[in-house]
Amino acid sequence: MFSAEPSLIASAAAIIFAAALVSSIAGLAFSALVSAALLHVYHDPVRAVAVVVICSIAIQGYSVWALRRVLEWRRLAPFLLGGTFTVPVGVFLLTHIPTRIFSLCLGLIVIAYAVFRLRARELRVANPTQRGDVVAGAVGGLLGGLAGSPSLVVSIWCGLRGWTKEQQRAVYQPYILLMQLEALACLGAATPERIPPEGLLYVPAAIVAAYAGLAIFRRMSAAQFHLAFHLLLIAAGVSLVYQIPGTP
Repeated sequence: MFSAEPSLIASAAAIIFAAALVSSIAGLAFSALVSAALLHVYHDPVRAVAVVVICSIAIQGYSVWALRRVLEWRRLAPFLLGGTFTVPVGVFLLTHIPTRIFSLCLGLIVIAYAVFRLRARELRVANPTQRGDVVAGAVGGLLGGLAGSPSLVVSIWCGLRGWTKEQQRAVYQPYILLMQLEALACLGAATPERIPPEGLLYVPAAIVAAYAGLAIFRRMSAAQFHLAFHLLLIAAGVSLVYQIPGTP
């Protein structure tokens, strides 16, 4: 039933568990963190992103259910409007660019995101508009299709808007879920033979890690996690920029 080697499945499951454990503390960046490591395991960006999207859907589905009473669909709508049209563009790019270029671009995106979050936590947009929400959603959708990471730009923009942590999560977590569902549908339509059948095997590990991450969150200070999490993201990005020699 599964074409992948048991050692590959075990390695991917361990990576997914670790990434879900760390990212669930903040509620975002699972895709950015795990993509960096899975590309080294699968050596195929489409297969790696497909696994990321499957696991992310499970994690975000749980998170959105937990947040269902505080979701603000009117605030979320402009982000969805922008992202819906750009996810297919990202998937097209994913299926047509060489792995080395994908690796370099994703690595630089992850590093830039982590450095921004470390250095610019208190920045605010003077006059945020819904047009900006649409643009952020469009860029997020592009990255969601290309790298399975729709949260990078949207979470930054929500922070720049000055929203509370709860308001931010009520926007970017359902956004991530819906963009990931669209990305998986597009990937399945474009390259069904490259969707790893073992992807569903990783879902329990991701969900268990998400529960554990929430427990750890209650014991860590915000400053401790903020530093550790973003240094780990930078390390993941660097590993992608200096991707495995010989990969096409």
